Amino acid sequence: MAEIKEDGFLERLGSLKEAGIMNGGFVTEEDIASFFPELSELQREALKTYLKDNNIGTGAPLEDKDILAEEESLSLKLYMEELAAGEKLSDDMKRVLIMNALNGDNSARDRLIQGYLPDVADLAKLYAGQGVDVIDLIGEGNVALTVAIGMLESIEEPADCDEMVARSVMNAMEAMVGSENEETEMLKAAFAKVARIADKAKELSEDYRRKVSVAELAGEGLDEEEIWEALRLSKGLTEYIAI
Repeated sequence: MAEIKEDGFLERLGSLKEAGIMNGGFVTEEDIASFFPELSELQREALKTYLKDNNIGTGAPLEDKDILAEEESLSLKLYMEELAAGEKLSDDMKRVLIMNALNGDNSARDRLIQGYLPDVADLAKLYAGQGVDVIDLIGEGNVALTVAIGMLESIEEPADCDEMVARSVMNAMEAMVGSENEETEMLKAAFAKVARIADKAKELSEDYRRKVSVAELAGEGLDEEEIWEALRLSKGLTEYIAI
């Protein structure tokens, strides 16, 4: 039976989520295995549900329709269409602009800011659905972007600029939505709960050589309401639990 290692569990969960954000909104199966090598198949499914609830896909980013309300999606589409007319910066051009900006070229700073605007919008989608409109998140992120570009002297190499900008924008958006708010803590607790129930259901099903009932699981010391909630969050549990 796979047991979840309690040491650093929430820290690993937060780190995996951050890795997904830094990777553009998704993690890989390899990422999950690296952070949580002890998880069973059902526990991994529960983890993926938790990540999806936090706008992080597995294998590929989630589609806008899975993240944004219809009105937000339309507003973002119009905004992105405006940005599409702007300059697209290659990595080589970005490096040149960073070097010029470090030498005091304000026009290079302005071009960098414009070049990073689509990245800010992409990051904003990952913080949607937490009580703040995506356009407001973009506005806050753009302010953080401008401040970050004004602090280029703090990076050691031009290649560090992307991460410095991303972290500055993320910090601003997290502060806006309250990344450690009650909803986030509830999602973490829900994932841990589903993972424990999945593990127990699999163990009991293998012992009985059949699906087990909710009542039988409850007889093992699990709360019946929590079992039904786990079933709602993770459809894969029906492989082991009869409903």
